[in-house]
Amino acid sequence: LGHAFAVKANGGEVHEMGIMMLVFTPIPYVDASAALAFRNKWERILVGAAGMAVELFIASLALFLWINIEPGNIRSLLYNIIFIAGVSSLLFNGNPLLRYDSYYILGDFLEIPNLGPRGLQYMGYLVQRYLFRIRDLEPPFSERGERIWFFIYTVTSFIYRIFIYIAIVLFIA
Repeated sequence: LGHAFAVKANGGEVHEMGIMMLVFTPIPYVDASAALAFRNKWERILVGAAGMAVELFIASLALFLWINIEPGNIRSLLYNIIFIAGVSSLLFNGNPLLRYDSYYILGDFLEIPNLGPRGLQYMGYLVQRYLFRIRDLEPPFSERGERIWFFIYTVTSFIYRIFIYIAIVLFIA
């Protein structure tokens, strides 16, 4: 709802919202792609951050209630809300190495669209050029200063994704 509100507040339209299953867990989603048309990068960043802000607000409310309520089923439910809306929001949505909210926030902040795919393309070029010694390759198009971001992002996101894949496999097993 936070993404949808931020899109609408900046003049965009939201046509789709729902719940999807991700690792056997229901996850709400909203199609906030209308934000891609916003010319101001801060408006796009606001849309990306609005979902996390709403989740953290809900987690804060749940924490306040959890502290002030007697032990029982409702307190257990509040604890789960704190964990899901707070901790998981920061670990997944707040991590730019996965293609969730912070990935798009980072891309907008750096003003590098499609950071992940372009980083993979640049790393492919580096492997072919320097490991396989193919000399007549043209480097992929990039602006000044983008190449270092491509390298840093691609290497760190690869390492982190391998870690996440292993954690998911162990969780399911």
